[in-house]
Amino acid sequence: MVRKKDRFWRYVEDLDGRFKCNFCRRDFAGGASRIKFHLAGVKGHAIDICANVPEDVQKEAYLVIGGSNKKLKSASSSSNAKESKTTSCSISRDLCHATNSKMCGKKDKSAVDKLLARLLIVNNISFDVVQTTSFICFVQGVADYGPEYKLPSNLTLQRKLIPNLKVEVEEYIRRIKNSWSVTGCTLMSSIWSDLDQRAFININAKSPSGAIFLKSFEVSKDKITTLYIKDIISSVIEEIGSDNVVQLIIDNTTNFELAGDMLIGKYPRLYKTRCATCGIQLLLKDICEEVDWVQKIISDAKSIVSYMYMDSIILSLMREYTNHKELKHLGTGRSSSFLMLQSILNVRDELQLLVASSKWKELNHNEKDTCKEVVASIIQSTEFWSQGKEALLVLEPLVHVLRLVDSDWSTAGYLYEALEMAKEAIKQQCASNQDKYMQIWELVNCRCTENIIHPIHAAAAFLNPSYLCSEKFKENSEIKDGISFILENLMVIEEREDFMKQVQLYRNKVPSLFTVTAKTMLKTSHPRIWWEFCGDRLPILQRYAIRILSQPCSSSSCKRNWNAFEVTQTKKPNMLTSEMLDNMVYVRLNSMMMEKFNTGESLDLEPIYLDKLNELPEYVDHEQFWEDDAFSGVVEKVIDD
Repeated sequence: MVRKKDRFWRYVEDLDGRFKCNFCRRDFAGGASRIKFHLAGVKGHAIDICANVPEDVQKEAYLVIGGSNKKLKSASSSSNAKESKTTSCSISRDLCHATNSKMCGKKDKSAVDKLLARLLIVNNISFDVVQTTSFICFVQGVADYGPEYKLPSNLTLQRKLIPNLKVEVEEYIRRIKNSWSVTGCTLMSSIWSDLDQRAFININAKSPSGAIFLKSFEVSKDKITTLYIKDIISSVIEEIGSDNVVQLIIDNTTNFELAGDMLIGKYPRLYKTRCATCGIQLLLKDICEEVDWVQKIISDAKSIVSYMYMDSIILSLMREYTNHKELKHLGTGRSSSFLMLQSILNVRDELQLLVASSKWKELNHNEKDTCKEVVASIIQSTEFWSQGKEALLVLEPLVHVLRLVDSDWSTAGYLYEALEMAKEAIKQQCASNQDKYMQIWELVNCRCTENIIHPIHAAAAFLNPSYLCSEKFKENSEIKDGISFILENLMVIEEREDFMKQVQLYRNKVPSLFTVTAKTMLKTSHPRIWWEFCGDRLPILQRYAIRILSQPCSSSSCKRNWNAFEVTQTKKPNMLTSEMLDNMVYVRLNSMMMEKFNTGESLDLEPIYLDKLNELPEYVDHEQFWEDDAFSGVVEKVIDD
């Protein structure tokens, strides 16, 4: 979904996947969304707030992310109060300026902080809760109300407040479900285990209007059979209506795969796909681990990062030469190898100056000296930089596709075309040196066929009118097989002849369908919107096109929010009835989704331009970025100490 570059980029330095704030001079991973939260002072989004942002810039950012003028004025009124950096980072500044000023100026803030710490420890509450929007809003609400505020009783929470919140959540869910009559939804299921070895099967639904949590089943591991999984998912399908379910995306495990096959047998109008994010991540892993020359480059890059972050002295020296640009360390994400290598190549000149400097030569770490020599030789090696650049050229097209599908958008109509473009880019690399790149090409073809592309994705590409009308479109056997899949598996026999007649009219781009308005909307609208507005002359094809093009290609965005930890944290013993516990899980997880999706806007109004994927709003893996920022903060603390 390509737009003009967000105006907030003018307040930062673009570091290609990271940004450096012009006011506080710190750099972070992420894109426009995180820039706004950083400048607006909104915590709870895995990024520190800016301590030096001008008031007018803060106001601009705050209002863009949905804040109110009233709260902003309240915050600004106390901006002249002397406030330490620690204070400004403890609670979101846009919400709590006035409160913080009173605490620091008139009261013992350390005593209040101690009360918070005791609350978390005694009640076994995750420390991360202080970063959440809901906690920050609660603190601000108490501050606005004043010292006379009294907490509700346990009984009031159970009988009134939680039920009231549930009503709000149910209204959100009702709105989402009402949209399914047109778009249908994708059902996503996954299994999680907690530290106590309890297993949970979570089932969620996703559509262009938003995502919702449906059910969580706590099961013993010996009962997780194919039949049991099939029965669980089937019960949910029956509850929401099989006509509303278009696609199943399930865990890539044997039991779930077989259960999915059984469900397709029971509900033949559904189709089952694999999570495209998982497939692309596995492909990236294959390339980084099985292709020898790429594996060596990644290993050398890891050695550089490990040494630079070995202790505070080395890290401080590196930051001096890189102007505080950070290197990405190798995380758990399959794309982290690419990000790590990219971060190193971005500071090539700086690292080479570093290892040639007198300060580097003066470093003396005894047993670490061998590592120092190895790292210096890598950085001074022309081969490392040339091979590293080649590795990025191979991996980058796949990472772009990963950014596309690992999102909240309806990407079914774009996955096939995006992968074709990525394969073509890699093929061009292969042409220059077949011996070097052929193994990569074979891995790409294998994974795309076995783990990523389903016939429905080829059909969805055909049903994307902007692709059909582009010079890149080729009506190959995969496209034809995709249309045949729809005809043979998704529709009733009585509709088949009319369906194929309408396919031919669409395929031939008849003027009555491709009017001036329709051609204009190719450039302005998501293909789902195009069919809703322009497809009335082909009603059968229109209905199927809207439902297919409304679906995502991955379940990863839901998995990040709903896991065993979220469920077990809610189900901890707290003297509540079983029914109350179920309500708590239902309300909690759907509240998270309501906060994320309840913006009043559809995610899929505009088209996605695949030749500009690097301009897409960057998907933020908050857990990974929080790990990065937290790691950086710990190192900085060591240096400060």
